[in-house]
Amino acid sequence: MTIEEMEKKLKATEEALKKLEKRVRITEDIQEIHQLQRRYVNALICAEWDDCADCFAENAKIDVYLHKPITGNAAIRKWFKKELSQTHAGKEGDIVVHPIISVDGDKAKGRWLLYMMYCYPRTGQSLFWVQGFYEMKYVRENGKWKISLMKWSERMGLPGGGPPTGLW
Repeated sequence: MTIEEMEKKLKATEEALKKLEKRVRITEDIQEIHQLQRRYVNALICAEWDDCADCFAENAKIDVYLHKPITGNAAIRKWFKKELSQTHAGKEGDIVVHPIISVDGDKAKGRWLLYMMYCYPRTGQSLFWVQGFYEMKYVRENGKWKISLMKWSERMGLPGGGPPTGLW
């Protein structure tokens, strides 16, 4: 093998390594985003409001069904504790499935199907199921993935929407 052939082969190997490195990085990013979303849903199920808020970026925005949009981590934290806590008792069963995630550098988008079971808080008896979609945006902030936009819209549920604030 000539020096030119060796250099050509070395260059092709370097290019293949760069492509592989990019694919591995994207795969790892998607896995980290999966973990972030699971961490958020687990905290939501357990009504651990500070843990929910910790999943959001500093300048994040929440735009969810039956609530006014909220911007900024401090406002999001307050919203979880003061408003969402009134309709989400921590006994609901939230399940997210079918994630579709795309990563572009330090930003990503995701779409998750959500099933939420509301129950009667005194007995735990199930009342009804709601289905909707999370439309998410993510950002890498200080080396960690955070939610930068969470938009949730109901697809199927009770006629007229979910439970009113203060039901619990």
